[in-house]
Amino acid sequence: MQAELAAVAQELLAVVEPGFDYLTLRASCTGSAASVRLTSGPSEQDVPHAPSRETLTPIGAIRPTVFEMRINADGTFHALVTEITVKDNSHIPPTYTIVLKPRPPRPHLASSLADVEAAIGAPLPAEVHEFYASGAKIDDAQVYSPDEILLTWSFDGRMADEDPWDWEGPVLYVGPPGAVRAVQLHPLWVPFACNEWGDHLCIDLAPGPNGRVGQVIQLAGESPMRYLADSVTNLVMPDEDVGSKGLEDHFSVAGRDVASLPPTLQKLSLWDAGDLDFGLLAHLTSLRMLNVVRGGTVRLGGLAHLPLERIVVAGDEIELPACETLTALELSGGARVELPSLPNLRMLDVSGVDVDVESLPQVDYLVLNTGQWQRCAQTPATATLAGESSLASALDWARERGAGLGGEVVTGTAAS
Repeated sequence: MQAELAAVAQELLAVVEPGFDYLTLRASCTGSAASVRLTSGPSEQDVPHAPSRETLTPIGAIRPTVFEMRINADGTFHALVTEITVKDNSHIPPTYTIVLKPRPPRPHLASSLADVEAAIGAPLPAEVHEFYASGAKIDDAQVYSPDEILLTWSFDGRMADEDPWDWEGPVLYVGPPGAVRAVQLHPLWVPFACNEWGDHLCIDLAPGPNGRVGQVIQLAGESPMRYLADSVTNLVMPDEDVGSKGLEDHFSVAGRDVASLPPTLQKLSLWDAGDLDFGLLAHLTSLRMLNVVRGGTVRLGGLAHLPLERIVVAGDEIELPACETLTALELSGGARVELPSLPNLRMLDVSGVDVDVESLPQVDYLVLNTGQWQRCAQTPATATLAGESSLASALDWARERGAGLGGEVVTGTAAS
């Protein structure tokens, strides 16, 4: 590790203009990609340079690695290397995430549908067994073998687990109301084929209240998630893809007639909302995600009847609706916020506002700032620390919450 970090230091010293006290490099590396932020001195001024991918990726070749490195003008360096997750290196300070209750790994080998059923923990409908036994094909789609089913199911699950903010995140949906759980991914969606655009077709074993076990859905990709048929037996591939027109919109509020938005909208982002009367959104009875960027007085109390699942608000004053459907909430702007009863909330980020930390609801994923964590006794499945510049302090925070994360200190001199 010392040689790899020395190469990073040497590369930066060769391109950064002299005159700095020291450089601070924050980086997250895997064997194929890296995310970095380079600053100068105690003022954390951005430096428009970064190590090359060829220099960084060997650091994370064996396992994903995060490090914080101070490089002095004389070429000496001091680095702290660990496995804590950095959600975003592009902001100073970054945010640090730990998984306290990991989800169990998914099996990924199968030679029969019985192996698939054993792995997912649920039986497949009889018509699926009949479909595979008959060797039937689907026009304009590639049917997976049992091994490919489980490989895809396992891979998709691992990818979905990587960012907890996407857990249960709403997606655009086209189909009968209530037939499908309109979320990013569900462990009882069994991918058995893909269409010509590469979107997975799934047997749905966990339908919505108006759906049927065994119905076929197309997962969201470039287009919305789509209900295709009540069973694989009745599946006929659609002639064309569907777009998102009338399902989502995003715009700056100035000059727009918010009251005329179509009631079919499922996702809406509003910029520079100022003191907009948000009661004008009350007719959007399909709205499941609302994002308010640079808001002033944001009063959403009159929207409690909407099927909102995710609310993201940055505002000077924030009033929230008591939505039983809400699963994700992210607030910023520094305001004092009173949280209403939100019985189905799973993800909560209040690191950018003032709240009563001691009375926060129990959630699976919680984001707080340093001061808030000091007053919080919760141990969620996944936790994020915001507002802390020091990786060493972030590691101390993680260890206080039971995360068994090590930290290796590496010192040396830039390679010559």
